Amino acid sequence: MTKAKVIVDFSANRYSDLELKNIAETIGEDLLNSTTFQSLNEMANAIKSQATDFGSWLIKMPEGNKQVTLSKNQSRGLLENSLSTAAIKVQDLSNGDEKLILSAGFEVKRKRAPVGLLDRPENVIAKAGPTRGSLEISWNVVPNAYLYEVQYTEAPATVDSKWSHTSSTKHKMVIDGLTRGKAYVIQVAAAGSDPGRVWSDEMISYVM
Repeated sequence: MTKAKVIVDFSANRYSDLELKNIAETIGEDLLNSTTFQSLNEMANAIKSQATDFGSWLIKMPEGNKQVTLSKNQSRGLLENSLSTAAIKVQDLSNGDEKLILSAGFEVKRKRAPVGLLDRPENVIAKAGPTRGSLEISWNVVPNAYLYEVQYTEAPATVDSKWSHTSSTKHKMVIDGLTRGKAYVIQVAAAGSDPGRVWSDEMISYVM
């Protein structure tokens, strides 16, 4: 059986600032919750701490201060290095087991091959996003998915509802520009080589 390869590139060419913060938080949490990678707990805690620091600089970016931008970039560089180092460790400890790699929050390099209709995403969770009028959505990894589609509309959903659509290559994303005080219906589907989609059960979340 061919071994899966962990993606070790966390540069700006692959992840935006917000995407990097989100995936770093996920990796830090998943590593700490994994019995397979307990030897990486210290590294996981460092990643979580660096992700928090990086997020604090992102909040200050609208100030447009050159020193803030420099500090943000330095913080990102440290986080990228820590994630790459952890990715190499996970590759070694997992022995290329894709399920173990995904359980640690990392992505794998894929050869897209027909695998049929993918399972519905489970454990879809929504919580307050990093800014007002936003929601952070997360869900469990679906094997063989190379993209996740998210659709949402104001609650209650009816046959006349107009759904907004967005997508992510990660199993977490932030939806912004929502109306505060409104409730939204959210669904997630995994995308693969099969054009069909199996949507998750509808969940409702209020925007603060």
